[in-house]
Amino acid sequence: MTHIIVIMILMAAVFTVCSFDVRAASVPSASGQINSPEGAILRKSATTSSERLTVLPDNAGVTIYREVFVTKKSTKSTNRWYYVGVNGKKGYVRADLIDNIRYGAIQGKTKVKIPYRKGAGTKMKSAGKFRKGKKVTVVLKATPVYSTRGSSSKWYKVKAGNKYFYVCSSKIKLSGTKTAAAPAPAPVYNNYISSPAMNMSDAKFEKYMSDQGFPESYKPMLRNLHKAHPNWGFVAYRTGISWSDALAKQTKGGTSLVSGSLPSSYRDGSKQYEKGWYKANSKVVAYYMDPRNFINENCIWMFEDLSYKPAYQTAGVVNAILSSTQLPSCGFTSNIFVEAGAASNVSPVFLASRARQENGGGGAAVNGTKVLGTKVYNPFNIGAYGGSNPLYNGLLYAYEKKWTTQALATTGGATEMAKNYISRGQHTVYYQRFNVRNGAGNVGTHQYMTNITAPYTEALSTKNSYVKYGIVKQSLVFEIPVYTSMPGSTKLP
Repeated sequence: MTHIIVIMILMAAVFTVCSFDVRAASVPSASGQINSPEGAILRKSATTSSERLTVLPDNAGVTIYREVFVTKKSTKSTNRWYYVGVNGKKGYVRADLIDNIRYGAIQGKTKVKIPYRKGAGTKMKSAGKFRKGKKVTVVLKATPVYSTRGSSSKWYKVKAGNKYFYVCSSKIKLSGTKTAAAPAPAPVYNNYISSPAMNMSDAKFEKYMSDQGFPESYKPMLRNLHKAHPNWGFVAYRTGISWSDALAKQTKGGTSLVSGSLPSSYRDGSKQYEKGWYKANSKVVAYYMDPRNFINENCIWMFEDLSYKPAYQTAGVVNAILSSTQLPSCGFTSNIFVEAGAASNVSPVFLASRARQENGGGGAAVNGTKVLGTKVYNPFNIGAYGGSNPLYNGLLYAYEKKWTTQALATTGGATEMAKNYISRGQHTVYYQRFNVRNGAGNVGTHQYMTNITAPYTEALSTKNSYVKYGIVKQSLVFEIPVYTSMPGSTKLP
């Protein structure tokens, strides 16, 4: 009996040091994004030997519920994990694979004078002490490694000034209103939670394609790409939109145009909707809208995620895209595109390809044209539509935005594309031309370009630079749309 009493006293002492606090449930969660070109494994426990639950793709948004330390003294990101949730699944992801973390907050006050530490746990290095009654901002729950926390202890991650520290939760009294974390940018691949077909055997890849919902007519081309690039991933986005409905909306009015330099058989009538541009006929629209015509080595790039990946979207790759254009001589250097991409979280390769598509031959939008006495630039031709002089409309737009240098115009344009297209689900070149990512009611609306061939030509310029710099060897993921009631095939006139 005496031994039992002694054990109970010792257990009470342990919990007094850092006991479980029921108010921990009031601490807000955080948000973040996966930062790994190969994706991140969601595991059942906070260890690399734990069961794999799924693979989360690069840039996927996650909700972070808790930070977990797996060593006594190390605070390195490889020795920390986050307990996260995404699309109904919960599990653990190593901390070095998550970035862009946004915290919620709830105010707290210290009950007594307490030490604050570099990490969660009594063995972590002390960074100082908070006096009794010190106000702190609590941003997340934290769990120390078992041997330094007792059987059920909890810690808080707190913000003091501009730095983050860790304190025992039982020594903090929470008060005030909880503020939710700002959501991470929309996940690029939020229509699935599964491995995006990377490094699968042929048998597993066959099952994967069927599970994703790829029609039989897609599979021969996907098999070829999987064989050539087993580390590439392919995701089916089932639009739920019928082919005939999408085609009808994409052929309405001046929604889809062809250049006068293309065969006259591509036109639907002789009316010029813009100088040198004619309405594309339904066969041409169907051909360029049909994803199956572009699931190949040359054109798959129109389905690539447009977010910034500094590991391979370098100035050298961008320079390869710009080298045969007039853009460098107009002051649009590769570094300008890379810096704009980093600032807006948009692929600088895509930005360079888009500028090449719009103004690769030079012209008023990139030469520095004066509007109301001020020289302006607009490399992406944003706002250049409508009326009898769309080019001037674009320059006037640049004037209103104060795009008075090449760098300001490139960064400003990239930011607008990120805000108005990529964050709205139109995160591939294909989706920017064919808006089928935002429901049937939005098909044929909010599309970046009217040029029906634009995704094809942009994909080719991306492909050529990627081949030159060996980017095709990277683990890349492509999201490919699938319509309902698709025809057997489509052909140009």
